[in-house]
This record gives sequence, structure tokens and C-alpha cells, in this order.
Amino acid sequence: VEYEIAVKEFMLPSLTLQPLVENAIKHGICKKEGGGTVWIRTERKANNIYLIVQDDGVGFNPKEKRDDGEKHVGLINVSNRLESMCHGKLEYRSRVGAGTMAVITLPQD
Repeated sequence: VEYEIAVKEFMLPSLTLQPLVENAIKHGICKKEGGGTVWIRTERKANNIYLIVQDDGVGFNPKEKRDDGEKHVGLINVSNRLESMCHGKLEYRSRVGAGTMAVITLPQD
């Protein structure tokens, strides 16, 4: 895990970052032969703070529905918690073989 914490002064709902890091490890780098790296970064741009969790794991195709018998509620819960508690949002991008990036946007109005 590598950290690039440029911004430290902000509020984040409990149990928001943990599921993103867990997903990066469990579904990303643990499935990649030889493992990989997870990056956790924060940055400020304009009136927003961004928290980024990125991995260089196996990635996935976001357009394909996963039918692996698991209930994938972690991202849904994080998204709902961010929206209801701080008007934040969660977006993610992934590419098979290249990894996944989850981005939390926290407005600072």
C-alpha cells in the first residue's frame, strides 16, 4: 500500500474508505498473479476534496454484470452513505488487466 495524503483536514462518514480498500485487495490484487499495489491518495481541486483508492490488479469490465454468487453491496452502501451524509459521490473506473480506481468526491462549499 502506498499513500499520497496531500489533504488531511476533512470529514468522512465512518465505514466509507474501508470497503474500497478491501475491494482493491480482495477483488483486485489478490486475484493477480504476483500481487500488486494499492494506492490511497487525497487531493483538493476547486471546492472538492478527492479520495482515490487505486489498484493495479486484475480489473473488471464495469459494463458486465457479475454473476459470481456474491452480494456486491459494498459500493452501493458507500455511495448511499456519502450521498446522504455529506452530499458526496462515488465513481469508479476499471479496465480488465489494468486495475480499478474508486474516487470519492466530497464537496467543500
